[in-house]
Amino acid sequence: MSQFPFTDLTDLVNQAHRGLKRDVEPLVNALAEGGFFLSLARSLGLPNDITPPPPEAAVSSHMLQHPDGSVYVALFTRPEYGRLAQQEQKWMTEDGKQEICPLPARNALYYAWKLLTGNEQVVGVFINAYQEKSISLNRLELESLFNGVPVPFEAYAMQVPFEEGDSIMVRPADVTGVEHFQDTVQQYMEQNPEIKGYEVVALFDEQRNMEPYLAINFKAEFGEEKYAEHAQAFVSQMKQKVEMPERLEIMFNEEFPALI
Repeated sequence: MSQFPFTDLTDLVNQAHRGLKRDVEPLVNALAEGGFFLSLARSLGLPNDITPPPPEAAVSSHMLQHPDGSVYVALFTRPEYGRLAQQEQKWMTEDGKQEICPLPARNALYYAWKLLTGNEQVVGVFINAYQEKSISLNRLELESLFNGVPVPFEAYAMQVPFEEGDSIMVRPADVTGVEHFQDTVQQYMEQNPEIKGYEVVALFDEQRNMEPYLAINFKAEFGEEKYAEHAQAFVSQMKQKVEMPERLEIMFNEEFPALI
């Protein structure tokens, strides 16, 4: 791909698809030399897919719409990926043509950020739609990418099995200030006497998490075959009485030998 006006980021995006911070970092480091392609909604009269637009050009690109109505800015690491999306989505310019536009990576990310901040329906960025290792990024992940700060892409990182050397920071969490939290837990335990105790902890894995999250760890006498059933029942009960945190992990019989 020597004809590209910038470094091809495809392999680094594929690596970043794992989502771990260490897999995202090489992509962040390569952004200064890399770039993305857009499918143009309004023609710029470019002679081919690899000719950058003039600095004064007003770029307008096609975006992907989720069935729920949310919209994603579409970026591609190669022009042929953009062409495939054009075929699938039947994207064309206002004069009925199909046109691809290359932008330096930081310019493309800034363009995406402006769209996100200017339209509440635009909720994220989709890189390499219709490819096996496409990546969907939310606002915070996009902002970090643009600022050159490697962070985990959490939705993907949480799917990666733990490897030797991975570690999680575990600390006791104080939830006494959360109204009805402890009462609801006690009530659930009374309804399910096989649960003998619990602990609430804050967990953080720098490779998988952008910030700590809460987990409740039940000490139970039943086996793994009942974990999912009880987790669902407990969350349903909690939702009725407690203002739930953004993320609450439900665990059973985990051992945390070294609480900090």
